[in-house]
Amino acid sequence: MSSRQVDTSGFGAYAGPVLRNDQGAFTFEIADHHLNGADRLHGGMMMTLAAIVLGAVAKETATEKTPGATVRPLSLNCDFVSAGEKGDTVEGRAEVTRATRTVLFISGELRAGTRMLMTATGVYAIGGAEKA
Repeated sequence: MSSRQVDTSGFGAYAGPVLRNDQGAFTFEIADHHLNGADRLHGGMMMTLAAIVLGAVAKETATEKTPGATVRPLSLNCDFVSAGEKGDTVEGRAEVTRATRTVLFISGELRAGTRMLMTATGVYAIGGAEKA
């Protein structure tokens, strides 16, 4: 199974590296700088990863219908379920649960092996293709 690095430019650069495999899963390994004071995966890092995963799925879905379309988050709701630990490989997945012409509803999760770390839902606005 091959993987490629996900573009996490800007603030997302603090989250990486984040990889994506050919089956659509996003992965990253928990390192020291991802931990909180209790040596567990920081909640803000989990929320950042959820935003990367759901945002990428939103962007792909929007551009499949309209090349060059943009997306922007309207809401992102996250529920913490369990803590990740240094060295764990976290896998993120998301799917569009409903799509209208202008809005996408997306559901996702983060796991470390079989252990659920977080569930997330997002609503993303779809913008038209940028004009040259």
